[in-house]
Amino acid sequence: MELDEAEEAEVVVATVGDLVDAITARAEGSDGAGRPSFTSTSPTWWIGDRTFGGMVVAQALHAAHQTVDPRLEVHSLHGYFLRPTPAGARSRHAVEAVRDGRSFCTRAVTSTVEGKETFRMTCSFHAPEKGDEYQLAVGPGVPPPESTAGFEPPFEAPFPFDIRELGHTEQRSDGTFLSTRRCWFRTREALPDDPVVHACVLAYYSDMTGAAFRPLSMGSFGTHTDASLDHAVWFHRPWRADRWSLFDLHALVNAGGRATVRATMHGEDGTLHLSMAQELLIRELAEPLVFEPPAWLARAEANGGTGTPRGAERDPGAGRAGSANHGTA
Repeated sequence: MELDEAEEAEVVVATVGDLVDAITARAEGSDGAGRPSFTSTSPTWWIGDRTFGGMVVAQALHAAHQTVDPRLEVHSLHGYFLRPTPAGARSRHAVEAVRDGRSFCTRAVTSTVEGKETFRMTCSFHAPEKGDEYQLAVGPGVPPPESTAGFEPPFEAPFPFDIRELGHTEQRSDGTFLSTRRCWFRTREALPDDPVVHACVLAYYSDMTGAAFRPLSMGSFGTHTDASLDHAVWFHRPWRADRWSLFDLHALVNAGGRATVRATMHGEDGTLHLSMAQELLIRELAEPLVFEPPAWLARAEANGGTGTPRGAERDPGAGRAGSANHGTA
C-alpha cells in the first residue's frame, strides 16, 4: 500500500523533545484555595480524541515534583481517572501539600480541564537512603534488547520510543499466561539529565499496556470499553528512560467487567526499578467498533512491518498505546 502526499502529511512524528514539552507542567501561580497551580497541554498523537492515560499521569507528577525539595525522589503514586482528557486540551494541576516530614513528603494533585476534574493523584517522595537489597529477577526466556532473535518484526509509529516487542509467553495448561506482554523500550533520543523528566517518562510508559489486561482477547481492539479506572506506580530505584527497560505485564484477573494488571520494569543490567498496577473497565461492547487506521499505521504496514507490536499502539477507542481513556461509564 502506497501513501500519497496528502496522506503522508497526516503522519505526525513526535520527537523526544515533543514528549518532554508535553509532559512539562508550567507554573501558573496559585488557585483560589492558595494551592500552587500548573498547566500543561496534551498533544494529539493518538488515533482518537482522548489523551493517553500515561500522559495524564506524567503531567500531574511533573507538577507535584516542582513543589518538593529537589533532593527528594518520588517513590510512589496512586491516581484515579475521573473523566477523559480531550486530546489537545489544556489541563490545570492544583497541588496540595498534604505532609512535609523529615524524610518523606506527600502531595495531592487535582487535574481539571475547563473546570471539570479529570484526574486525582496522591504521590509520595523520599530522601534517598541505604538499606537491604532484594528483588525478583527478570523472567525466563528474555533475550537482550540488542539480540536479533526472538522479537516480533519492527514497526514504525509516531511515538518517540524504540520498542522491541517479545509478545506474551506460551499459554499454560490451565489457560493462563505467565506474561501477557513483554517488550524492551527506551526513548529514541537521549533525554535531559533531569531525574524528574526520567521519572515522568517512565510513568508515561507504565500505562502502555496495550490489551495485555484481556488475556482472552489480547490481539483485538474495539471489542471492549477498555477504560482505565486507576493507576499506581512504585519507583524502586532511579533509572534513565533513555536506557533499555524490560516492561513485563501480568494479567491477574478479569471479573465483574473489570481487569487488574500488574507489571515490572527491569533495566538491561537486571535492575528492577519500577512496578505498576492498574484496574480497568473491560465492558464488552454490543457491537465492535469500526475505525479507520491512521496514516502512520498504513505506512508502517506498507513498509513490510507489522504496523504495531502485539498489545501496543492500536487501540481504536482512544488511539493510545495503553488502555482506553479514563473515567467510568
